[in-house]
Amino acid sequence: MAETNTTTTGFFTINDVTLILTMSIETPDKAISGPIKILHIDDDSGFLDLTKAFLEKEFNDVDMTTAVGSTEGLKRIKNEAFHCVVSDYEMPKMDGLELLAEVRKEYPELPFVLYTGKGSEEIAGKAINAGVTGYFQKGGPEQHRRLANRVKHAAKEYQTQIESERYSTVLRALDYPVYVVNDEAEFEYVSEAFLTLTGYDRDEIIGSQPKKVKTDEAVQRANSILAEIVSSDGPESRKFRVDIQRKDGETVPCYDHMAALPFDEEFRGSVGILRDATRETRQRKELIRQNKRLEEFTSIVSHDLRTPVDNAKTAAALARSTADESHFDTLEAELNRMDRMIDELLTLASEGEAVSETEPIDLGRLATEAWEPFGSARDSLSIPEETARIDADESRLRRLLENLFRNAVEHCPSSVTVTVGHTESGFYVADDGPGIDEANREDVFDPGYTTAEDGTGFGLAIVRRIADAHGWEVAVTQSDSGGTRFDVQVSSATSVSEPRPIVS
Repeated sequence: MAETNTTTTGFFTINDVTLILTMSIETPDKAISGPIKILHIDDDSGFLDLTKAFLEKEFNDVDMTTAVGSTEGLKRIKNEAFHCVVSDYEMPKMDGLELLAEVRKEYPELPFVLYTGKGSEEIAGKAINAGVTGYFQKGGPEQHRRLANRVKHAAKEYQTQIESERYSTVLRALDYPVYVVNDEAEFEYVSEAFLTLTGYDRDEIIGSQPKKVKTDEAVQRANSILAEIVSSDGPESRKFRVDIQRKDGETVPCYDHMAALPFDEEFRGSVGILRDATRETRQRKELIRQNKRLEEFTSIVSHDLRTPVDNAKTAAALARSTADESHFDTLEAELNRMDRMIDELLTLASEGEAVSETEPIDLGRLATEAWEPFGSARDSLSIPEETARIDADESRLRRLLENLFRNAVEHCPSSVTVTVGHTESGFYVADDGPGIDEANREDVFDPGYTTAEDGTGFGLAIVRRIADAHGWEVAVTQSDSGGTRFDVQVSSATSVSEPRPIVS
């Protein structure tokens, strides 16, 4: 175990999360709060009581538990938490060194002090070789005082270790780049996340100065801010922008949350947490995007969905007043329209999530399968003999193709031929229908936009949403036959030679 003297605690609030950081300094008595729990084991109950009274009088932050004999002592160790064990050497059933061996099996770092009335060089040698924290012979008040000081110091070191490990676990879980700079302006501690951010190994950072990862200007600014923090009327901490220079030469814009280590008269250094500003920017953009989608959803529900609802109400009222059954057909059609609109609205809301896993998809095969629900005697699908293999989420790519096929069929009053082929950077879906006016081509991707009488206006919005989720780009132009052509730019597209028949 690396020797640690004590901890210092600093409080930071980042994005409404309060972090409590524990770092090592030189004065243990000032850092640890709460009682020190000590177990004293001896076969003499009177001596136990005497030692307990002395230590609790000498130190008001000591909580001593006593156990008569090694058996009771071992039982308490297994069932309770202690910061230090003090044990006699000569006891029935199990002597102090045998007890130490049992304790070390489960608690290898727990401080163990041997306090015996039967002292000798031989016993002292055995105790040291066995790894005792301290060895004392029983005596008067002076020996009790020596024992008390050693026990308290060892217990505080152990308590510090436990707390440091606990907070280190928290820091690792939060995955924040944390650093501690000592009073000599040298890195004393850095977290794993800090090493990941900077690209350096730990031995390259520890002992170096902040200029290793910051420009001279950034170092001067940090020093100026730190001077404000340590001043009598300064803030407890400051957040400021800083550019971190990675080992590979890349510059990473960050926010630095810095505070001074607690001190009385002498400055002890500073502690800080770095926050990748690019990540925060992405999060802000994602929040804006989500808010936009929420506004979009609200608009669609309040406007586009209201129309078929009103139509259905009107049809129901007419059917009730006129008893004309044809109004029921209108009512049913509007209800079906609403059902489809709700389904597509939910699809629109879910397809915007970024695609995390992809696999190579045979575009020709998937297009053939996606065409089946739309195929009719008057319509046909054409796939060139050379098709493409696309890295994509298969279910989403299928839905993209289905929506393009539906758009082509619904907007052609007569028969339509849809062609699916590949380009150097992706693929296209084209038809020989009436086409889209150039002035309206960009509008077709807006949710709710439709020129079809019974259209929902969501189909092409879903297409773009799926493309965006993959990191693709989709654009609409005129096809060679005067119809509509959708081009999807996919950087990971690769051509394959595989014949595909025309499916009718």
